[in-house]
Amino acid sequence: MRNLKVLLLAAGLMFTLSPAASAHAELVKSFPVANAKLTKSPRFVQLEFAEAIVTLKSKNANSIVLLDAKANEVTTSKISIRQGVARVDLIGTLKPGKYMVKYRIVSADGHVLSANFRFTLS
Repeated sequence: MRNLKVLLLAAGLMFTLSPAASAHAELVKSFPVANAKLTKSPRFVQLEFAEAIVTLKSKNANSIVLLDAKANEVTTSKISIRQGVARVDLIGTLKPGKYMVKYRIVSADGHVLSANFRFTLS
């Protein structure tokens, strides 16, 4: 009986502590949204994360890159970061087609989040 209580207590602690241990920055909002079908060229790409983003001296620590359907990089401004929001402004307007947003972000807890999503402009 005592072993069962210890086992249940250990299992309870594991479930209680797990969310805090796995809490890293995650993308909570984006513009454009993933898989969006836009009819007007966006003026910027903005990513909002669940926690603050760290700005480091390394120029490559945080990045947002926009690629067209042929994997050519679209010209954007330098990345700007404020709290948990990262943004780049587009230089010019996009032509109709498929686009991919690739990003790499260092969160306040030091973890790196790299991912991508697509959107279409018609």
